[in-house]
Amino acid sequence: MGTAGPTEPLNVVDVLRSIPDSVFTIDGERRLVSLNDPARALTRATDAGALRRDCGAVLRAEICHTDRCPFDRAYRQGETVTTFNVRTEDGTAVCLNTSPLRNEAGETVGVVETIREVSHINRLIEELREQRNKVQSVLDSIADGVLTVDREGRITSVNRAALRILACGDAVGHAAAERLPAEIAGPDSALHEALTAGRPAGSREITLVDERARPLPLSVSAGPLRGEGGGALGAVCTIRDLREIERLADERRQLHGPRHGIVGKHPAMRELFDRLEMIRDSDSTVLIEGESGTGKGLLAQALHRVGPRHGRPFVKVSCAALPETLLESELFGHERGAFTGAIRDRKGRFELADRGTLFLDEIGDLSPAVQVKLLRVLQEQEFERVGGTDTIRVDVRVIAATHRDLRRLMAEGRFREDLYYRLNVIPLHVPALRERRSDVPLLAQHLLDHLAAIGKGRAASISPRAMAILMDHDWPGNVRELENVLEHAVVCSRGCVIEPEALPRALLAPAAGRRRGGRALRERTNAREEREQILRALEACGGQRGGAAARLGIDRTTLWRRMRRLRIGARSR
Repeated sequence: MGTAGPTEPLNVVDVLRSIPDSVFTIDGERRLVSLNDPARALTRATDAGALRRDCGAVLRAEICHTDRCPFDRAYRQGETVTTFNVRTEDGTAVCLNTSPLRNEAGETVGVVETIREVSHINRLIEELREQRNKVQSVLDSIADGVLTVDREGRITSVNRAALRILACGDAVGHAAAERLPAEIAGPDSALHEALTAGRPAGSREITLVDERARPLPLSVSAGPLRGEGGGALGAVCTIRDLREIERLADERRQLHGPRHGIVGKHPAMRELFDRLEMIRDSDSTVLIEGESGTGKGLLAQALHRVGPRHGRPFVKVSCAALPETLLESELFGHERGAFTGAIRDRKGRFELADRGTLFLDEIGDLSPAVQVKLLRVLQEQEFERVGGTDTIRVDVRVIAATHRDLRRLMAEGRFREDLYYRLNVIPLHVPALRERRSDVPLLAQHLLDHLAAIGKGRAASISPRAMAILMDHDWPGNVRELENVLEHAVVCSRGCVIEPEALPRALLAPAAGRRRGGRALRERTNAREEREQILRALEACGGQRGGAAARLGIDRTTLWRRMRRLRIGARSR
């Protein structure tokens, strides 16, 4: 076998020629000493046109001849400098790696600059960024909070819902255990179990405290996050805010109880509740009409509680309780010395309700002079105090209520049309109690529970005979009258069940006629009369068998048997 000949020393030019990246060698005067073939292709230069020329004139990059140029740091300070994503004159993206060039004695005699085109890398980065943005958009559209962590427990992504629920700010890149509550990322958390044990951690209910120191119930789940090959990448945590679920459950429970503090299942009341939900986010002026005692004030408070100003003042003014001179001062305030007794400046109800709600009860009793001033406030949200000249601006939502027929008052010239139309943006009508008699048992029980809660009497229920009397009454005073009647009955009742004897005498006289009607029903003169009486009772009670049975003086089961015998269809709701 022959022996290999002696190895020839490496030629520097051959080495530069074999490097796939573009390479410049530059002397201490920034003059180009050499460039390889990829550098010639990048700069479209020849040796004759490039050598001994200023390197910046050949490369023509955006950092040449600027303070970002790495030449001085490499040549004078001996540093190796990497400069990412630099654009050349034709828009090509490159990465520069600039190092000092030393001779055998270790002296810096120039620099060597390696130039790599990175346009394809930028395209890949952009594609990854677009993909990440799409994933983030999907995560942000999810109602539940979602966050991910890497294998070291650092947060890699947080969706919008998680930011809202946890109020953790910009937490990406930080350790989850440092930025998140212990219940979410601590040693006993579902996230920690999924990350360390590599298995899903089922739904766990926890309670945090929000920024207003209110309980924040959450359901937390976590699972391992794996790549396409099955390798562990970290963990993903899902957080569900249970407040909305609890709110929906409360609404479901309230279908058979008070809604917004108002009791009623009659179709007219259900329609009123639907309107209330429909306008809950509105800030418009509302006019509530209805007889005295129907609960217009409760409805106004409900509108404020569910509306956008719920955290602001709710100020009430009874327009019928004060004379004109005092009412004007009460509404708009007065300056010191405006009238006798005005010893200091005083804010009016409009100022006190600023950014909140002003409830003007009995608006139909306003005098013409006050109507004019009120119209201006509704139009312009500004006024002057009594005796003052400074214009005061306010931001107030007005809810007005009246038991009067404002259209009739307008026809009589006692109420301004322009004011009426300013108030009547969203009209609501509260039905009289006689128009929804089927709600009497429900209301009566609710009021009894309230009286028991405040320690008034021990009666907890109403006998069928006493309920029949309540159902037969016309209730000119509406719910307020019913409340007074029940308070009287609770005080006068000898046991836990209210009997007719405990009711006020004014209700007992008409009851005799009702009892006679009940006896007539029980005696059943003929089937046609009995059928007509049952149908009338059902119609008066909105189809509810319980109310109809009480009205007829019989129990619910007896009514049901007779309805079946007379082939009357069930109409209960």
